[in-house]
Amino acid sequence: VQVLGAVNKPGEIAFTPEQPMELVEAVARAGGHSRLADLRRVRLTRPIAGGKSDTFTINVDEIMKGTSSEKWLLQKGDVIFVPERIL
Repeated sequence: VQVLGAVNKPGEIAFTPEQPMELVEAVARAGGHSRLADLRRVRLTRPIAGGKSDTFTINVDEIMKGTSSEKWLLQKGDVIFVPERIL
């Protein structure tokens, strides 16, 4: 998967099907989020059949606080974009 945007080490994060990875773990492996990250509007773009993709907006802040039970297991080809907050 690719982790882009307001993370400390953007780039590719590898994982195997035998050891699935959740979205929050991928952000952590990318060095964590920067201090300007908007964790309430993280976008996950997932490829689907026919060269198309689906995009989901995920409130990672709630997942990290434990107020959301969402897991968001990642799949090959996923792209995670952590936007910056508008100050």
